[in-house]
Amino acid sequence: MTAITVAITTVNDLPSFVEGSSRTIPTVLDMGCLHTQMIQVNMGGDAAGTVGVSFEWETMDQAFEGSKAINQNEQILQVMGDCGVTLHRRSILSVMGEMGERSGSYLSCVYTSGIPNADGMDTGWDIMKEGANGLMGCAAVANGVAPWTGCIFSWTDSVDSLMAASAKAWSSSQMQATQAKYGTRPEGRVIGTILASS
Repeated sequence: MTAITVAITTVNDLPSFVEGSSRTIPTVLDMGCLHTQMIQVNMGGDAAGTVGVSFEWETMDQAFEGSKAINQNEQILQVMGDCGVTLHRRSILSVMGEMGERSGSYLSCVYTSGIPNADGMDTGWDIMKEGANGLMGCAAVANGVAPWTGCIFSWTDSVDSLMAASAKAWSSSQMQATQAKYGTRPEGRVIGTILASS
């Protein structure tokens, strides 16, 4: 499966940074990036207000090389400097499975512990599609010293509908069996507004 790098930042001039993405997105796609998306976390404890930017690559090697290329690109560095972007954390994830589409007004990320797996994707999607446009499960490859080992991304146009579907999915007997098998449990959630996407 593909690999995703995620940069967690704070941005002084967010409107200009979003506007600048119209120039930087084509640049990263030319580097071999398959998909990129920017969100601002609205709700998520200490993470509220941060801006996350994700970059998807064919392989982890490409993810590392792509990250280096992004960090050395004069145009991208200029936009970051002009907008007061500060990088706080960068992680790399391995995509285990995906259903639906990466579209909507909001993105939810549930951090999970236990052994990352995709066994519950089909079952989870059957329920989650009642409130989500898309669903993706990822395993953490390098995320620093953290209690989470994986994460579940959900794209939606309604947080209410997503929460109703999420509660139903987590409480289903099939999902509970999968959680027990792999020791999976939710450790936290952030929800953000999607600002830009390729």
